[in-house]
Amino acid sequence: MEGMMIRCQWSPKILRGVIAEEVGKAIENSLSGFIDKIQNTVLNVVEERIQRLEENANQTMEKSGERKGCSYKEFMACKPPIYNGEVDPIICQRWLSDIEGVFERTHCDVSDFVAYGTGQLRGQAKDWWDNMRKEIGAEATRAMTWDEFKAPFLKHHSPKVVINRIKEEFIQLRQKGELIDKITGIFLDKLRFCDELVTNEEQKIYYYYNMLSAEYREFMTPSKYETLTEIINTAREREIELKKQIERGERRAIDVNPSPTKKARTTESVKKTDAKG
Repeated sequence: MEGMMIRCQWSPKILRGVIAEEVGKAIENSLSGFIDKIQNTVLNVVEERIQRLEENANQTMEKSGERKGCSYKEFMACKPPIYNGEVDPIICQRWLSDIEGVFERTHCDVSDFVAYGTGQLRGQAKDWWDNMRKEIGAEATRAMTWDEFKAPFLKHHSPKVVINRIKEEFIQLRQKGELIDKITGIFLDKLRFCDELVTNEEQKIYYYYNMLSAEYREFMTPSKYETLTEIINTAREREIELKKQIERGERRAIDVNPSPTKKARTTESVKKTDAKG
């Protein structure tokens, strides 16, 4: 009887202890989730605040003339080249080289490369870019780097099949009466796509020498030149001498593109000569 009374007297205390323990656990779990929510909210507020500060700083720098990089007006003042969308590796890569030169001269910030550069696309090139922007979305377009832009740009406007054709043309290139500066320009344009084929200066000289007509090669020895520039300059000097020989009547000028009538006359005269023989 006495034992039963003692247990009854302590039962409420034990019960309160159990209740307090359970309540403590519940509060602890609630506080943990509540703290996480507070942390996330604070982080979001801080990020928004930092973004606003950066925007305000950029606006202030633009007004004070201390903006990082160059403005679009300054960029356009350098007359950046326009690209119309020719599927031609030579024209395409020359545009990239020229536009990157403007980036460098104007100290353009890398974050503005895509926005400023794509502003110079016209015609089919602009149609391609508009379609590209729709595919990847506005957010991805804003975050795109210049290298990320160039990869699909070159794939579309400078396809491998066309580059392979340029390599074949380079190997078969021969001077047929063109002036040295003209044939040299064609040679250098195609050479840009033959890095795997032409790996050193000696090979450049070899291909350039073989490309020249016989009236140049007969007075040149490729092994005596150390750079491509040297053999090009020698070819120019030879061209001047050939012009003087033509003026003196010592050599006949070569007609690069004879007219059809002239071709027919030449063929006819050859036939008559053969008949007489």
